[in-house]
Amino acid sequence: MEDEPLSGSLHSLRGEYEGIREIYQTRRNEMPEAQVKMNVRGAGEKASIIDVQGELTAFAEGVLMDAYNQASDGQVRAIILNFEDLEYMNSSGIGLLVTLLIRINREKQQLLTYGLSDHYRSIFQITRLDDAIAIHDSEEEAVRAANSA
Repeated sequence: MEDEPLSGSLHSLRGEYEGIREIYQTRRNEMPEAQVKMNVRGAGEKASIIDVQGELTAFAEGVLMDAYNQASDGQVRAIILNFEDLEYMNSSGIGLLVTLLIRINREKQQLLTYGLSDHYRSIFQITRLDDAIAIHDSEEEAVRAANSA
């Protein structure tokens, strides 16, 4: 068996690379989009509310960080997450909250929440997120706590 010239081997590898690249591009284009919407609104001089609607998963990272950037404009010292319309949150969603919490702590801001179902309150307790994120029963209570801090 005769050795294939180097240029032939490289040409063969290039073809394999192009095939792998095409598969990667196809899969990347098929990745699901975030099934979440977030609305940002003011809540007094020191706080902003992010209304979370839908699913908080890894696919929501860009939407959540964009909402945070919008919510933290100006003199905002507290970010309030409204989970009344949260449909689903997985471990990646919890990870996003931890990432958000780190950013908020760096900015010397406070993170509060309300509207958590009993199920998600339990998850916050198990993961000890409730030690770092103040959980409130209502929007009014969260806004009052945020603006009095």
